[in-house]
Amino acid sequence: MQDTILLNKISEEVQILSKNNNFNKVNKLLVCVNADSKVNEENLYNHLHHANKKLVGVWTKISVERDELPDQVAILKNIEGDITLN
Repeated sequence: MQDTILLNKISEEVQILSKNNNFNKVNKLLVCVNADSKVNEENLYNHLHHANKKLVGVWTKISVERDELPDQVAILKNIEGDITLN
């Protein structure tokens, strides 16, 4: 259950960053989590794709690193995407 909260936090931040940077697709995402976290590339992709299929899809490369972080903390180290031109 705790990892669901963390997945939701990551999803919200990815959406905010994508909106602020005018991304219409996320191509790469690098996230760092606690060494004991159950968050991994597969469940993070599934969660993000379910939350926003237009933003995250088969084109998205997700990497998860582990470090000495507090529980329920994630650091979005890198996000790259396609920019929407207005």
